Amino acid sequence: MRNKSHYLIVSMVMTIVSLSLFVTGVSASEMNFSVNTVIPTNQIDKEKTYFNLKMAPKQEQDVTVTLKNNTKKDITVEIGINTAKTSSNGVIAYSESNIKKDDSLKYDLSKLVKGPDSVVVQASSSKDVTFHISMPDNSFDGILLGGLTFQQKSSEVTQSKSSGTSITNEYQYAVAMLIQEKDTVVQPNLNLIKVKPDQINYRNVITAELQNDQSVLMSKVSVDAKIYSKNGKKPVYTSIKSDMQIAPNSHLIYPISLNGTSMKAGDYTLKMKVTATAN
Repeated sequence: MRNKSHYLIVSMVMTIVSLSLFVTGVSASEMNFSVNTVIPTNQIDKEKTYFNLKMAPKQEQDVTVTLKNNTKKDITVEIGINTAKTSSNGVIAYSESNIKKDDSLKYDLSKLVKGPDSVVVQASSSKDVTFHISMPDNSFDGILLGGLTFQQKSSEVTQSKSSGTSITNEYQYAVAMLIQEKDTVVQPNLNLIKVKPDQINYRNVITAELQNDQSVLMSKVSVDAKIYSKNGKKPVYTSIKSDMQIAPNSHLIYPISLNGTSMKAGDYTLKMKVTATAN
């Protein structure tokens, strides 16, 4: 597929919106342990349960998360520290994934935060887990966004059986970490990097790679994508989606389904409109 004239129309609305998806997980009844953050004094919004920190260049700081074992057996909790990325569903990914890091990412939060790979929490007790943050030497505008993930060791999770089939339910809890130094407003920007035919889960799609090359979180992202054949007046493929997010300095591989068909060889044009709020 050759794309002679694909282009991107981007409309940005600069507003500050509440960030409601920074602590993700499941109800306590579904997990053998709970996770609680110890909010430090430099927390920007102390009503938030995720880490929302104001820091300075070269600053070092420890933050603490409390794990509580709700069972009568010792458990091992595996821990991950990751920079936020964006899934193809337009969801912020805080856990480890095969999504590549974007070229625009200057400071990788997973390199700035150190902590244990796993801890053992004794039966019916709590354990504090400390993470050490070392800020870069140089100052930056905007935000750094990542997450701490917690998951019980797979070999310890009890299997259940249903109709002769063994089922293992594994849950992961994620706590976001957002760090900023200044209140400088960063102007949002999106780039259309690449458009190509592809397959996702063995289904034919056309993917459009959108790059957020700024240190801002894009929320309420809506995409209206239409693909036209050469000289076509009506789109041959359409995809409309809303309520997505794009992490700072990351990319969204946006799929446009071919609805089970094969694309005929020829020239096609992608017309895409993206709107979002940035903060």
